[in-house]
Amino acid sequence: MAMIKSMNQKITNTIATVIDKGSHLSVADAAEIVVKKLGLTEEWAQYTHVEVINQLYINRFKKIPYKERILFLPHCLRNSKECKATYDENGLQCKECGKCSIGEIKKYAENLGYGGVYVTPGGSMVKKVVKEKNPKAVVGVACFNEIMLVKDSVVTSKMPGQAVKLLKDGCVDTKVDIDAVKEKLKMFEGE
Repeated sequence: MAMIKSMNQKITNTIATVIDKGSHLSVADAAEIVVKKLGLTEEWAQYTHVEVINQLYINRFKKIPYKERILFLPHCLRNSKECKATYDENGLQCKECGKCSIGEIKKYAENLGYGGVYVTPGGSMVKKVVKEKNPKAVVGVACFNEIMLVKDSVVTSKMPGQAVKLLKDGCVDTKVDIDAVKEKLKMFEGE
């Protein structure tokens, strides 16, 4: 985990340098420069792409109060063999049994005062919830493909977002860096 945190920091620092030097770069171009500069694998290249997007929205995101934000978690984080949660029109209703990371992350966001926590099966439900609830900002945990889908259809300059890419994806029993999610959730520079 220390190696992952070290690489995350190295990527974040390099992104800041690249964005400062090339303010007219596209997200893809900025990510590609960082990937080449650091010699990253495909997995780290995807992480870099997500972090470049995060950096574009971070200043506006930090100004949005917790109560005006929504957190989206993927239902694939659940322990598929032991999960007793049920589904309804708002997604998976976590029982906070402790057999996966969903309950811990959900409770953390709720304790901060987040306006809602939704455990969804995918980007189409995210779009539906955003349309219904109209939050001012979103935080999402997902695989790279789902992050790109939501980024293109939900996150805007008027509704900034932050994303955390799954450490292990594959649609079942996935994993996320809980500390990284908590760091994104607590980012706030109040009035």
